[in-house]
Amino acid sequence: MNFKSFAKGFAALLITVLCFGNCTKIKTTDIGTDLLPAVDNVHTFDTTLEIISTNYLFGDSAVPVVGRDVNGITADHVLGYVSSDPQFGKTLASIFLELKPPFYKYSFENVKDSLYLDSVVLCLKWSGTWGDTNAVQKVNVYELNELIRGDTSFNTNETVDYKTPLLGSNTFSPSILNDSIFPRGQKISGQLRIRLNDELGNKFLAQDSAEGHPYNKDSLFRAFFNGFAVVPETMGAGANANALMSFSLNDTSTHLRLYYRYTKAGKLDTTERNFVFDNVAYSGHVNNITRDYTGSELQAHLPDNGAGDSLAFIQTSPGTYNILRIPALNAFKQLKGNVMVHLAELEGTQVPGTAADKNDVLTAPPLLYLDYYDTLLKKQQPILIDGFIAGTYTPNIMGGINKPIIENGKPLADYKFFITRYVQGIITRNNANFPLYLYSPFVVRYPDLFIGFGVKPLAWGRVKLGGGTFSGRKLKLRIIYSAI
Repeated sequence: MNFKSFAKGFAALLITVLCFGNCTKIKTTDIGTDLLPAVDNVHTFDTTLEIISTNYLFGDSAVPVVGRDVNGITADHVLGYVSSDPQFGKTLASIFLELKPPFYKYSFENVKDSLYLDSVVLCLKWSGTWGDTNAVQKVNVYELNELIRGDTSFNTNETVDYKTPLLGSNTFSPSILNDSIFPRGQKISGQLRIRLNDELGNKFLAQDSAEGHPYNKDSLFRAFFNGFAVVPETMGAGANANALMSFSLNDTSTHLRLYYRYTKAGKLDTTERNFVFDNVAYSGHVNNITRDYTGSELQAHLPDNGAGDSLAFIQTSPGTYNILRIPALNAFKQLKGNVMVHLAELEGTQVPGTAADKNDVLTAPPLLYLDYYDTLLKKQQPILIDGFIAGTYTPNIMGGINKPIIENGKPLADYKFFITRYVQGIITRNNANFPLYLYSPFVVRYPDLFIGFGVKPLAWGRVKLGGGTFSGRKLKLRIIYSAI
C-alpha cells in the first residue's frame, strides 16, 4: 500500500472521528443530533442552497387509480363538495357502486305478495372527514344507467352515467357522522344513512330466485339493477359545503337495507335484509374526483416562467406537485470539491395565512413525498438510499412528516426531508443532479422495481409552501459537511 495514500486516508478518518466526537454546537435537526459533528467553520461547515420550484398539475395519465389490494379490499372512497378554497378552488367527489344480494339463490321469508315494505335506506360506513365538518352537505342518490365492471380499477377522472329520477337525498353536517343513532333499537355510529323512495324498496321486494329472475344469479341481478350514484349537490342546500368525507365500501356497515314486514304464524313480523358491496363476485365501483382551480390563488401560479415560483402549491392527488431544481448543488460541488456530507436536509414551510385562507379547516397533508425524475430513463425513481429499508418506504427515516412550527401563536405545517446519501452520491460518485418531485400522493408505484405503496388518503389535504424565491421561509437545502 502507498504510504502517502494511507496517510491521507487516515487523516480524513481522524478528522471525521474528531468531528463526530464533538456534537454540542450544531443547529437543531430532527435526526442524528447525537451523530452530527459540531459546526465550527474550521473542519465542519453549514450552508444553505437555493431551490428553484415550479408548480404543476397532474395530468390525466397520472391521476390515481382506485382499485383493490391483494386481499380484494377497496381503498376508502371520497364523497363531498369543497365549494370555496381560496388557494385551491373547488372539489367535487362522487361515488358510484353496486350493492347486491349476499348470495344466490336469494329469497325472502314469504311470497312477494305477502311482504310489506317499511323503508329502504342506503348506508355508507364513514371513516373520516377532511375540511369544515359544520358546513352543510346535501347528497343525492340516483340509479346508474350503465354497469360498472367489477374486475376493473378506474381512474378518479372516470364518471358513470346515471338516471335523472332522484331515489333519495340527505342534508346534513359531516360532524354528525360520528354520532350514535338507534334505528329500531340498534346502536349505529359512523354511518351515513340516506332514505330512498318506497318505489325502489318495493321493486327489490317484488323479485324472486326462480330461473331467469334477478335473485337467481349475479348476472341476472346486475341486468336488473346497475347500481347507485351518490352525488353531492353543488347548489341549494349544499352550495356552501366545504369538506370531503371518506367511506369504506367493504365494511359490513356499507349496504342497502330493506326494512319490511311479513306474515309469521298469523302475525306480522318485522325484519330487515342487507344488500352488500361484494358477494360471490366483486362489485363495480368508481370514485370520481373533479378539481376546479378557476379563480383560485394556485391558478395564477401555474404558468412555468422558467425562473421558478415564489409559492409551492401541494394538493393531495388528484392534485398538484412541484418540481424542484437545485443548480446551486452543482456549483457547490465545483467550489468545494469532494466533501463529506453529514446532513442534507430539504425543508419547506407553510406560508402564514389569514382567516380567509381557511387553513384551520382545509388542513395541510400530514405527509409529503419526495422522489426524482431520471431525465435519461424518462421516469420517476425513488430515493432508495435514504427513504427505504429492504425495499419498504420508511418516512420516519426519510422525513416528509408534517411537524408544525408555531409562528405568532399559530401552527404552520413544516416538512423536512433527509436526503444525505442522495446528495453525497452527487458530490462523491458524480451521480446526476436530477429534478426532484415534491407531492402528496395517494399511492406510489415504480413498476420496474416492483415497488408500490400507499401514502395518503385520497384527495385529503393541501398546503401552500414558501417557494424557492419566497421572501420569508422558503424551500431550501441545508448541508452540513466537512472537507476531506
